[in-house]
Amino acid sequence: MLTVEHVDKSFPTAHGFGALARTLTGRPVSRRQVLFDVTLSVGRGELFGLLGPNGAGKSTLLKLLSTLTTPDRGRLTIDGIDVAAHPLQAKRRIALCTSDERSFYFRLTARQNLEFFGALMGLSGAKLRRRIDECSALVDMREHLDTVFGGFSSGMRVRLTVARALLSDPGIMFFDEPTRAVDPVHAEEIRALIRRRLVEESGKTVILATNLLDEAWELCDRVAIVNRGRVVALGPPRELDAELDAVVRYRVTLDHVDDELLARTRTVPGLRELRVVRSERGVDLHVELEPGGAALGALMRAVSWSGASPREFRPIDPEAIDVFKKVTSDDRG
Repeated sequence: MLTVEHVDKSFPTAHGFGALARTLTGRPVSRRQVLFDVTLSVGRGELFGLLGPNGAGKSTLLKLLSTLTTPDRGRLTIDGIDVAAHPLQAKRRIALCTSDERSFYFRLTARQNLEFFGALMGLSGAKLRRRIDECSALVDMREHLDTVFGGFSSGMRVRLTVARALLSDPGIMFFDEPTRAVDPVHAEEIRALIRRRLVEESGKTVILATNLLDEAWELCDRVAIVNRGRVVALGPPRELDAELDAVVRYRVTLDHVDDELLARTRTVPGLRELRVVRSERGVDLHVELEPGGAALGALMRAVSWSGASPREFRPIDPEAIDVFKKVTSDDRG
């Protein structure tokens, strides 16, 4: 449905008359590169996440895909259409929704706004009225169509942005941090709208740019983690957990522990960390091991030495934040 192949993008570091004068006289204008050799693909009906810290390049990549700017190098396709060669054809298949939407008219009602933007899309008459009704119902805004836009909450404004984008029935929708400016309740409503209504029920392909780790891990089928303009990890969230996390974790619950048992456990090959947590059910050993090797067997022998019987021996899934920190840390270059 969408491909990005070896894309680079840079922007001039200077603007105004000085930059123009340098261009007219043939002198080079310094540029800052924000995307480096980005390659990825998104399948039809997929909810694909672009996750990264502020300034990582997520919004720039969305602008390239939305035909709002062009790459310095590389190729982008939308539904098989080369974006650079046929931008208008590509635009008919996409829609961009941002959390900082300022193009609506605050003194007009939601319906009047949708009528205006629908007309710009070439819709009119009964077809436009039907699309307004269908799209507003999809985002639960039908009963608010005759309310003035200026009175809407931030969550309602985002939903109306989605309704406007849906008027042309695009196959692909881009969301740039849609929950950034809304409260937790409205943010959850927007996530449900994207996941259930747009992807699962309507079959849309959605690309979601976010810097919220839990949002990406909860919603997306696959995630590309972007850092300093490069895709540093890509895959389903659970697979990224397993592939990129540097340790495996276990929680061992025993009736009691003594110094000898702890000393044996500390000799387990590949041990990274050992923590003792006392609770009402006994004593929990939180153990981190290097993956692979004979570490797990050695751990089981250490905690069951001299007949001790663990109450529970449970693997602990890696935390998403550990994966994110690992792939965006400074020592990755």
